[in-house]
Formats: sequence, C-alpha cells, structure tokens
Amino acid sequence: MVSSDKARQALFHPTDTVLTAIILSVLCYLYFETTNFEEVSAIFSQSVPPTMFPRALIVIIGLLSLSLPFEHIMLAKKGKDIDKGRRDKIPGITWLTMILLFGILLLFPITGMLLTMFLVCLLLPRLWGEKRLVHILLFAVLFPLSITAVFSGILSVHFETGLIGFSF
Repeated sequence: MVSSDKARQALFHPTDTVLTAIILSVLCYLYFETTNFEEVSAIFSQSVPPTMFPRALIVIIGLLSLSLPFEHIMLAKKGKDIDKGRRDKIPGITWLTMILLFGILLLFPITGMLLTMFLVCLLLPRLWGEKRLVHILLFAVLFPLSITAVFSGILSVHFETGLIGFSF
C-alpha cells in the first residue's frame, strides 16, 4: 500500500482505485444477469421493460463509483486526509452485523421474503443494543407487512415465499 503522502499527490488513490475496479466488476456481472430476465411483471408490461430499473440503478452506481479514485483530491482541498479513518480497526459490531445478515441470507430460500424481512427487523436492532422489545416487535411486524402490502397489493409484485414462508 502506498503511504498517505504519496496517495495524496497521485491522481488516482490506490486503495480507492482497487475498490472502484471491484465495484465495477460486480456491476458488470449484475448487468449481464439482467440479460437473463424472462418474465415480465404486470407492472412493467405497459411500455417499460423489466430490465430498465435494475440497469438504470447499476449505471448510476457505476457512474458514482468512478469518482472514488479522485475523492482524495477533493478532500485534500478541504484539508482532510481520506486515509485517516482507514487506519482504525473495524469495530466488532460491524463483523457481527455482516455475519448475522449473511446467516439470514442463507435462510432466505427456506423463510422467503416476508419472514426474512421480519428476522432482519427483529434481530438487527437487538444486536445494535436496542432494549425496547415492544418497539422492536412493532417494527419487525409492521415494516415487512407494509412493504409487502405496497409491493403485492399496489404494485402487483409478489415476493418469494420460500419453503416455510408465506406471502399476501
């Protein structure tokens, strides 16, 4: 890794350039995956193909990521060091959050979308230290139900039910 002084002087920040390359690689793969879309949802059957929204989102994320290698220049003009916070160790709660979300993601084929959203809304606040169980339960029930109601009821987009999951 290049020292902070050399990174500030370079046109491309080395760490952010690698990160941008990774992001763009993933976006290229995701864009390719949109070519495999088969079924046209009822909401998109009028004049908008089902690939339009995901591709637009992928392109926007790609365009924004192109600014990452140059961000150090913008911050240096303000007197800030982009690498300052990167020297700190990643907090343990970040790793625990990633492990929890990955575990819940592995359950998705079994639980389906509604129960998966419920688990995320129930377990993440507890992991992050929220103590008010009534608030967590209300959030864990009402948020997934409202998302499902909007998508299924209004937009006619139905979520995966999984093996033991259910949907409306």
